[in-house]
Amino acid sequence: MFKEPLIKNMCEYNGLVSDFKNDYEGTWANFAKEKIDWFEPFDKVLDESNAPFYKWFDGGKLNVAYQCVDRHLKDKKNKAAIIFEGDNGDQRILTYRELSYEVSKTANMFKNQFDIKKGDRVVIYMPMIPEAAVTMLACAKI
Repeated sequence: MFKEPLIKNMCEYNGLVSDFKNDYEGTWANFAKEKIDWFEPFDKVLDESNAPFYKWFDGGKLNVAYQCVDRHLKDKKNKAAIIFEGDNGDQRILTYRELSYEVSKTANMFKNQFDIKKGDRVVIYMPMIPEAAVTMLACAKI
């Protein structure tokens, strides 16, 4: 999946631990800006004003379906997004392009046929099959 490790050695790991100890908000801010595509940037990394109900990345807006699927379409559309092996040995691979298509199709069905909209609660009771991930991502996309 990864061509090289994210943390290459103990020296790098210890440096990262030190960064978090010395400036955890700044380190988290850098990670969040580098690794996440924000629809709206966050105002504050950690709001501790109402402990123990902390708010991380307050003011920021993102979409998990976009983070997990859509942002990978440019560079990885033909790469495996889901690799599934069932209990009986059946196997399936969904590429990012296929996953994006299925997620969009399901989200549109939810909106158009079932009038599901942002903020609605949806119960998903399915076995751990690719369609379960598609359904969860479709709900997030709405």
